[in-house]
Amino acid sequence: MDYTYYPGCSLTGSARALDKGVKALCKILGHRLTEIPEWNCCGALEYGDRNELVALSRENLVKAESLPAREILAPCPACYKNLKDANGEHKFTIINPLELLDKEMLARIPAKRSLKGKVFTPYYGCVLLRPEGTAIRNKNIMEELITSFGGEVEGERIKDRCCGGGQFFANKWATERLSTLILEKSKGTLVVFCPLCHMALKTFSTGAPVIYLTELVLYIMGEN
Repeated sequence: MDYTYYPGCSLTGSARALDKGVKALCKILGHRLTEIPEWNCCGALEYGDRNELVALSRENLVKAESLPAREILAPCPACYKNLKDANGEHKFTIINPLELLDKEMLARIPAKRSLKGKVFTPYYGCVLLRPEGTAIRNKNIMEELITSFGGEVEGERIKDRCCGGGQFFANKWATERLSTLILEKSKGTLVVFCPLCHMALKTFSTGAPVIYLTELVLYIMGEN
């Protein structure tokens, strides 16, 4: 399929690894991405006024109207939610890359490595799993991917806890406290899909590896 692509600020900066992985995964699955021309910041979770924040995302939807695809792929969970909230007239379908994955799609990933003997803690964070109106459809897709390639899953009870990533720059002490609670209850490698969660958990991790799910897929495919 052809998708309109909204990378957002993080994927062009600190989360380039997620951008690379999403594009690689889409290529494997046969999807073509066209970036929204001159897209602007969605405001993420830092902006104070919710109405103004949604207005920022609405500007991106206006810019997307010049492209033929009515499906917009937004990897960052904050961008994904903000675009969904701004899509009041339902002119577009807003999709997170995790929603492209199902058993059929997983079977198309050319596996060169197994995850057998490795332990992972899938962590979705706040935004991907709630509220129901904007949540991803399959709330266990990371677990399914990991076990499909032989990995073991731990730490399911923490997968939707808040890491405090949205408060990283305003109240870093709160982010540290919340992220530490998640890190203490995780086992093996912590697998995330949110740039804010990745930043927070990497910052306060004392040795536990924190990776994007897309990095894990690229590893399965044979990359280092």
